[in-house]
Amino acid sequence: MYGVPKDLDLSRFHGSSLVQIAIGEFQVQFHFEDDASIGVEGRWELFDAAGSLLDQAMENSERDWYRVHGLLGHQVVGSEVEPPTSFTLVFDDGQRLKVYDDSGPYESFSIQPGDVFI
Repeated sequence: MYGVPKDLDLSRFHGSSLVQIAIGEFQVQFHFEDDASIGVEGRWELFDAAGSLLDQAMENSERDWYRVHGLLGHQVVGSEVEPPTSFTLVFDDGQRLKVYDDSGPYESFSIQPGDVFI
């Protein structure tokens, strides 16, 4: 599927805490309680409660550090879908994780359970 659909259901993440972040060469995986997960191969951005950019996807050779670990232990309190480009998870401390579909014909992200591949 290409493009974030307007009816993308993110309700499975509401009330769920982020318990693990797995960093790979080409993917970052966000694992939540109850075995829900989001695997991101494309662009993502993390904003603080004031809207300042804290972290984002970039080439490994360009990265000195990650700050996305600050989401660990925080609960999702809301979400926004901005079709066809992105969706955002809002956390209890005001941080916002925005995930984009910007990889053209390639997979940008996946959501489990549900076998959602965008």
